[in-house]
Amino acid sequence: MGTDKVIIRDLVNTILKYKKSIAVTVIFTALFSVQLTFWMPKKYKANFEMNVYSKYFKNPLISEIIPGVYQIPEMRFTIDSMVKEAINDEYIDSVATEFKIYSTDLPDRELARERQFLRDRFSYFSTGGQSYQVSFIHNDPFIAKKVVEKTLKRVKGHFINTRINTIEMVKGIMIKRLQSFNAARNISKTGSNNVLASKNPDVLKSELKKLNADVAALQKQFNENHPKVVNLKNRRNVIKGWLTEFETKGITPVDSVDAPMAFTNDKITTEQLSSKFYTKYHDFTIALEVEKRSLESYIGIIKQPALPTYPISPKKKLFAAVGLILGILFAFIFVFFKEVMAPNREEQLVLEAKEHGAVVLGILPEMNKVNKLASNKKIKSDEEKRIH
Repeated sequence: MGTDKVIIRDLVNTILKYKKSIAVTVIFTALFSVQLTFWMPKKYKANFEMNVYSKYFKNPLISEIIPGVYQIPEMRFTIDSMVKEAINDEYIDSVATEFKIYSTDLPDRELARERQFLRDRFSYFSTGGQSYQVSFIHNDPFIAKKVVEKTLKRVKGHFINTRINTIEMVKGIMIKRLQSFNAARNISKTGSNNVLASKNPDVLKSELKKLNADVAALQKQFNENHPKVVNLKNRRNVIKGWLTEFETKGITPVDSVDAPMAFTNDKITTEQLSSKFYTKYHDFTIALEVEKRSLESYIGIIKQPALPTYPISPKKKLFAAVGLILGILFAFIFVFFKEVMAPNREEQLVLEAKEHGAVVLGILPEMNKVNKLASNKKIKSDEEKRIH
């Protein structure tokens, strides 16, 4: 315990001995660290947060054809991929051109490097559920805000356009099927011979499909040389020849998915199919217009882009704390070297003796140590007498 007390006392004495140097070192280092925050370039971050509601992924118009998304993880992955699609290389270059960050006329290698540097300033991540946050960092807070506003418009437009394009694609397929249906229905109403005379490609495709089915059915009953089979094959070859003429002009090939369907000549069946198809197409067209008007409500904005008021880097409090720690470290190193490099009592006496041309014969003990040794001897002798 006595040794520990001496060490602590010596440490306190050493600190008090260099207290002014320690205080100056710590304060100067901390102030210098804070001053660095004024010299370093500042970075501002602007962001927005949006929420894509689950009804966006559940399309009643095409749910019978294209299944919707019902699981939260799948929705989150879909949102993430669509945001990345929106912030593609083309969009990155448009931001760079608009705000003069870099030129798109650079060589390919330099352009790729500058584009990646700009992309790294963006960050996008899910904040839970269908919520998503996108942020951008720039030295100018006004540019950061403008880029985030542009990105919000881009991402939101991509979500809306993707949904509309999907529905429009289904509508286009329905229109093609409707044209095929009209061609096949004309065959059932006016007869194939009268309609074939017009050499309408849709009618020819429908008739060819019907002839293929008839030939396959007759070949199960008759041989290849039967007059009925031969007549149908000849008729089929003529139609194929006509269709070849249209193929050279860019008409869809015979085996295309857009080829018209062959319907029976049953008038009742044809009318029923026609009525159902037109009803479905009419309802789809109306629902599509409603969908276009309501898509805006499928995407909610939780946090609008705002002008950043405080830089995210450098942070004064963090730099001050680091400067304080470094100041204490530098002060400790200073005191350590001062104590190690400073000569002790014996070395100091030798140096003084050399200066005066003398020789050091020895060092007398301090008086307090002499008194302490004498008292210890007296106590020891008294104990021995008491024992005897």
